Amino acid sequence: MHMHASETALKAWSRRGFMKGALAAGTAGIALSMSDRMAMATQLITGGRPTIEAIRGVGVQPGLVRMSLNENPLGPSPRAIEAMANRMFGVNRYGTDLRDLMQALSTFDGVELPEPDNSMRRSFFRPPPGPFMLTPGSSLILDLLCLAYLSRNGGEVIEAEYGYGSISRSASDYSDMFGVDVNIIRAPMTPEYKHDLDAMAALASDRTSLVVITNPNNPTGTLLQPEEIEAFINKLPSTAIVVIDEAYLHFVEQDPIPSAVPLAVKYDNVAVVRTFSKAYALAAVRLGYCVASQKIQDEMRKYYQESPNALATVAGAAAVRDLEHLQKSREAVWDFKKRCYATFEEMGIEYLPSQGTFVMADIKRPAMQVVREMRARNVWISSRRQREFRNWIRVSAGTEAETEVFLQTLKDVLAKSS
Repeated sequence: MHMHASETALKAWSRRGFMKGALAAGTAGIALSMSDRMAMATQLITGGRPTIEAIRGVGVQPGLVRMSLNENPLGPSPRAIEAMANRMFGVNRYGTDLRDLMQALSTFDGVELPEPDNSMRRSFFRPPPGPFMLTPGSSLILDLLCLAYLSRNGGEVIEAEYGYGSISRSASDYSDMFGVDVNIIRAPMTPEYKHDLDAMAALASDRTSLVVITNPNNPTGTLLQPEEIEAFINKLPSTAIVVIDEAYLHFVEQDPIPSAVPLAVKYDNVAVVRTFSKAYALAAVRLGYCVASQKIQDEMRKYYQESPNALATVAGAAAVRDLEHLQKSREAVWDFKKRCYATFEEMGIEYLPSQGTFVMADIKRPAMQVVREMRARNVWISSRRQREFRNWIRVSAGTEAETEVFLQTLKDVLAKSS
């Protein structure tokens, strides 16, 4: 029997061949960041400097420096890419690997899991019980908290004036959508742009539904220690849910990482929210989780009962276990910040020391115009809407070459507009 050419081609499309191609493509981004460094080194040796044309950033088109969205410049763990490639061959079957991801998180966060429930229905369609609630991205968790605690009877939200603001924005939207009264209080921060926990506690009342802490804070990069947060929790009404968004906690220059997860295990009214978009570079995969009491999870599940898809789940588990790649991501961010600090000081630019993946800098002129001029040169950074920060830019971590191009472009733009 003779095979048609199409059959021969299908035979050649082997699992091994696919895996080889998938991994080569997936890890190319990481290799590209190395080629960026080699190009930069060559240019420096020859007396030149990195150019925008030579930039090959991970996950973006050549010649673009994208340092505006707090993304991970190194890309995801090769183990996460491999895990997704392997799992693709079973996506015709229902089911996810939630338990394995929870076990990985349990080890990383030091949180004990209950014994597994092996019923088929729970295994296939319902998340296993435990302190972790997994969702397609952490933004969904913040929205679910608003729905759970504000959409029916209204209430009150307390969040720092220059905090991330996601819950405050959602609360405003849901107030209009559901016709309920929601009082949104943006508490003043300290002169160092840190959460003023005493001021926030003084604003709380029996009507307070949600109290939000972003730690490290976005965009100011300031950090609270767990003992500060615990003392704050004990000053609040027990009916208030304390939401601690730790999107950037992995990048804190402190070991061990000052996590609030033990507080979520200890207190029934605390939810710690984490994302896989930053430290694990899985932004497009959409994966997040929170650590919270069953009581809080049950309230959120009234509005959403699904779980992340199988590819996201296996990628997340592999990423959490790849501590070496996590450390490389941390060090890349630390190196970026040190380089920015040194250059800003040379330029006489005030900046906020940051524990996040970004730096705020006061350029003493309207930031929006500078952001536009930088973007016209294919260097993307961001500005803030708040009046106090109208002259401040925020730049997020890049590779060594991307950072050099950003700093040189900023110098050129500021010199032109001075």
